[in-house]
Amino acid sequence: MTQQNKKLEELRAEIDRLDDELLGVLEKRVSIVSDIAAAKKDDGRSLAFRPGREAQVLRRILETHSSDLPGAVIARIWREMISAVCRLQKPHRVSVTAPEKSVGYWDLARSHFGSATPMSLHVSPTVVLREVSTDPATLGVLPWMNAEKDSWWVHLAQGGETVPKILAALPFSPNQGGAFEDLNALVIGQSQPEPSGNDTSLMVLVTSEEVSRARLNDIIGKADLPGHCIDSRSPEVEEGDWLHLFEMPEFVSDDDERLSRLMALAGEGAIKVVILGAYAVPLSEA
Repeated sequence: MTQQNKKLEELRAEIDRLDDELLGVLEKRVSIVSDIAAAKKDDGRSLAFRPGREAQVLRRILETHSSDLPGAVIARIWREMISAVCRLQKPHRVSVTAPEKSVGYWDLARSHFGSATPMSLHVSPTVVLREVSTDPATLGVLPWMNAEKDSWWVHLAQGGETVPKILAALPFSPNQGGAFEDLNALVIGQSQPEPSGNDTSLMVLVTSEEVSRARLNDIIGKADLPGHCIDSRSPEVEEGDWLHLFEMPEFVSDDDERLSRLMALAGEGAIKVVILGAYAVPLSEA
């Protein structure tokens, strides 16, 4: 055996040793997650999905890693692991909307939720909304940032115990390959959003009459809430209500005292305000 071949054999043996070490560390991590699952068995939640915590983990890992591997590869490895151990705690499935039969949304969801998560594909967002609303163990993926086409959020504006909340935004990590056709989506589920430290919240103000965009932005500013109105929907029937969608660059919870201030400033025409949810700001936007 030549000196070069001997060196190669030594390096390959070291890789084998490191593979065994990695596997051992992974098994220890899974074991700890199993202990966490046992401790949370009776917490009343149908989902172990914690997108705020997951965002914190990925941000820390990507800030810390210093290998030659691209950040997108590191993120994909951790996303696969996070998704798998999440389902070990409490199994869930994902219902994906693919308007115009675009497989890009399927790829987007698969990349985030991992290769082993059960998923189904639907052309209509109505089907996804129904599945998530009737099954607490189902998460939904719905298109976003198509202003004139995105109307599914109107359903969330009803509020209520079984009405889903917005929990995450996809893609969370940068997609250097461009495989998702520059698509964006939001994840909904029957769970409460949690802050990640850098978040965007979505809120709806329901009014009995039309209100100008300038007036709405003035009201939200005077209520000390950040953000602005990004969409308004007129009632579908003569006696219906107006829905005004706000995007706010921070985490805002249902019990935020500024919401009461907003209602007071909106006047008699204000019917209610509904927090649709929040999501961790994607890494490409942070």
